[in-house]
Amino acid sequence: MDCIFCTIVAGAAPAAQVYRDEHCMALMDVHPLGQGHVLLIPLQHVEKLEQLAAPTRQHLYRVFDNLVAAQRRAGFGVEGTHLIVNDGKATNQHIPHAHLHLVPRKRGDALGFGWRMFLHFTGIFGWRSRHDILQAQADAIAAQLERITAQQLTARTPAEQALEQAR
Repeated sequence: MDCIFCTIVAGAAPAAQVYRDEHCMALMDVHPLGQGHVLLIPLQHVEKLEQLAAPTRQHLYRVFDNLVAAQRRAGFGVEGTHLIVNDGKATNQHIPHAHLHLVPRKRGDALGFGWRMFLHFTGIFGWRSRHDILQAQADAIAAQLERITAQQLTARTPAEQALEQAR
């Protein structure tokens, strides 16, 4: 496989995984723009988000919404989050597989963030983060995501819960 994301999805390359379902996967960026930087990718290989079926795109954005909440509950991005989508080669997309960056931000990080963003933009990317550090961040975010998901399930009506279980 030429696509690193497809290789990760297939289980042939390691990743600090935050979440996975039948449509998408969330994992820590190995060249993070900040602590808690998550990538959300569709399992299906497409270069641009528009190539996904509308329900899959909508699902990605629902997962994105929960991931941002989970990042914040885990202590990442409490002050803000950048959603970065490089959708196609003309946008400086280095990996031709649709993906969304969820980059936690905090006051005073502009200089470091700007430098790391510059490195990403040039394709140099900078230093790779250690897997154990990324896995600890992934575990913290995943734990909060499980709590959010459980709260959403209990907030549904019995009819909505039955419909979800039937899927």
